[in-house]
Amino acid sequence: MAGFDIEFCPYCGEEINYKANTCSECGEDLPFGASYCPNCGEEVDGDTLICNECGEEITEEDVEKYNQLSQEEKTALREAYLQKKSEELAKDEALQKELEEKRRKDREQDRISKAQDDALINEITDEIKSHISFDCKLKISLTLTYIEIQAKIIDTGYTLSKSFLQKDRATALSQFVKALIAIHEVAGK
Repeated sequence: MAGFDIEFCPYCGEEINYKANTCSECGEDLPFGASYCPNCGEEVDGDTLICNECGEEITEEDVEKYNQLSQEEKTALREAYLQKKSEELAKDEALQKELEEKRRKDREQDRISKAQDDALINEITDEIKSHISFDCKLKISLTLTYIEIQAKIIDTGYTLSKSFLQKDRATALSQFVKALIAIHEVAGK
């Protein structure tokens, strides 16, 4: 692809002779072979086939049509492109904020779930300790459906472990306490 003619200065926007090396308005040196993308109006290298700004393919026919536009039309094209980019950026920022809010809510729900789990663990611990008269170290963990309890009787060193469904908690806890008391009565003597 041959280099494209410059129709206006990329620095000040003044219309210029395509053969000029320097802008008569601002005095800037003009890049040789530069042109402007017909889709977004961004300055592009005359040998490029794809605009680095908007990603559109650039053909000589499109550039010729673009070069026939008036300065106002070229400015309008650029402004329309920048407005579109601004809207896309605003949409992306809104989506990003939405995702951040969802993550924040998920973290909050995790904290609530953790607080609920901690409350349940404390309730189970208190219930077991209210039924035994000896020192016992309890370790309780929860999964979505199971409660796992490990109790170590301090004076005997004996450990009892049990895993049961959360929905069976009331029955399973009383059985666990009975087994713990029985072990203490036998091993603690």
